[in-house]
Amino acid sequence: MSRIFNNSFNALHISPKISIFGLILSCTLVFGTSCSNTSYSNQLKNEKKTIDDFIKRNNINIIYEEPDYDKWGEKDYLQVGDYCYFHLSVMGDTLTEEVDTKDDVNIRYRKYTLTLDPDTISYWNTNELPTPIEFQFNVSSTNACTAWHYAIAKMKYTGSEGTVICPSKLGFQTDASSVTPYGYDLKLQIRRF
Repeated sequence: MSRIFNNSFNALHISPKISIFGLILSCTLVFGTSCSNTSYSNQLKNEKKTIDDFIKRNNINIIYEEPDYDKWGEKDYLQVGDYCYFHLSVMGDTLTEEVDTKDDVNIRYRKYTLTLDPDTISYWNTNELPTPIEFQFNVSSTNACTAWHYAIAKMKYTGSEGTVICPSKLGFQTDASSVTPYGYDLKLQIRRF
């Protein structure tokens, strides 16, 4: 009988050590994760701060009404979505038809982070990418993000150029998962057959 009791005691003696270790590990993981700054809501706050800092650093003037096509100020950016801003830098060929839903468009672009030391990807010319990005305007596509469609609606004409600052939710899927805002310089060509 004493032998059975000792075996039971030894089993009980080991089990609490494992349970205590498991409890400590669980508490560390729960409290460590809940106190971290990587929660989605904190990432969104940091993203908005990054956009606000970029606007301030570059002396950007946010406007809420679209100016006449030829009256854009050098630092005027039109709010076109939640934390999404557009600037028209080159008017394009106003003698051509305006872009319309389902028109085939070609885009050349520069993509950059909004940080002090930006990372940049450029597809601005044929040396960097032999053919431009192609997609249909206002049609869902993996080749274009929502912010690009917002910008193209304001660019209107072939040959126009503009810049869009966009939060991750209006960018590409990869931008949304990393909660990273980007700026895009865009060059538009409308293809009509």
